[in-house]
Amino acid sequence: MNVLHKLPVYLSVVILGITLYACGGGGSSGDSGPTRSFLMGTSPFFATSTAFPDWRFENLDDKDLLSIHGDDFWGVPWEQCNAAGCTPPQAWVTQWTNFSNTARDTGKSIYLSLSPLGGRKTLAPRLDANGNKVENWAPVDANGCYTFASDPNANTYKTAYISYMKYLIDLVGPDYVSPAIEMNIQFTQCPLQKAAWLAWYRDVHTELKVSYPSIVMFPTFQMEHMYGIADAQAACVIGTTLDTCFDNRLAEVLTIPGDRIAFSIYPIAWTFWPDYSFSYPTDTYARVKAETTRKIWVSETGWAAVNVLQSYQHGVNSSCGADLLPVASANNTNQDDYLRWLLDEAQTQEFEAVIWWLNRDYLDGTVATTCPCDPATSDTCILADAFYTAAGDFGETVLRVFGNMALRNYDGSPRPSHSVWREIFERNLSPVP
Repeated sequence: MNVLHKLPVYLSVVILGITLYACGGGGSSGDSGPTRSFLMGTSPFFATSTAFPDWRFENLDDKDLLSIHGDDFWGVPWEQCNAAGCTPPQAWVTQWTNFSNTARDTGKSIYLSLSPLGGRKTLAPRLDANGNKVENWAPVDANGCYTFASDPNANTYKTAYISYMKYLIDLVGPDYVSPAIEMNIQFTQCPLQKAAWLAWYRDVHTELKVSYPSIVMFPTFQMEHMYGIADAQAACVIGTTLDTCFDNRLAEVLTIPGDRIAFSIYPIAWTFWPDYSFSYPTDTYARVKAETTRKIWVSETGWAAVNVLQSYQHGVNSSCGADLLPVASANNTNQDDYLRWLLDEAQTQEFEAVIWWLNRDYLDGTVATTCPCDPATSDTCILADAFYTAAGDFGETVLRVFGNMALRNYDGSPRPSHSVWREIFERNLSPVP
């Protein structure tokens, strides 16, 4: 999840768990006792007092899998990569090298997810000679979408992106790779470019699989867009039920090459919708499993545990707005309930992996509930102010929606949902062949 890309449009083994926790980790496939089929991982915390993103992997005894959700955060060396290889700016190389070394040194499995699209619409930022990101540099159509269908340089950029992917795969050494994140958001935002984007991506996937046949590779798809509830652009054809809309879109995405079928899902968005009694559809993954033999991933998910406003005061041009989310939806109890259901469903439908957004909150929940927020008082206010400066109310609101979804509070103390996570994590990992 690129936090500037999104808007909400989101147990019977205690004794065994305590014993295993005391020994320092989850179960292995050779142990006896309750099992789980799926890997469990989180996205990393980042330090708010340094340049974003300063990713940090913490609480390694809580996960099998590290999610390096690179997205387009550090930019893509479009001009420094070609068929012969990549020569990115040294500052960018150092940043990625240090982070990759940290991830590999943990000994955990690694999932690397990247995106060629910024805002899920146009090409990701390019890098200047010093490694700084340059936004909004590529040609776009009237919808602000990169012109895959008409730009004569589209194939050049495709070659550059493949080279960039190879560079990072060789550097990071991942077990699992997504060359595109939430690629279906482009489908609804950029209908004129959709077919060309799909062809472009297919070529990327094909070439990467030739070079890395043993790496599990797949794009991810955004679940609320699959159902058409994310925004007005994602809406289904008038008169089509949400179930039918999902079925049609699932059939389409299953034609896109991938070793797995993976979704990002933030189901607090469903609290706005009466179609499922203001709750997420609980039959989704059973329907997915009925349509494909691909193993299922939840590549990112979470539930906001702190209330969010529509706007926050930053001087004369902004104010403390009304509640963004339905009253009483963003709290520890609902987060706990969703996580418990999800992990149960993951076992029932034999998922391969579940990745929770995130391990530790970006924001101090107590400070985040106040408005205005004084940047002189805390890292939380500094970060919120930075996102407001970069992207206005939209940017700050998105940060706040995703900034308090973690299994742990900002100070590192566990949320109630952490005990649910830990209970299931302590089960013996027994993947389905």
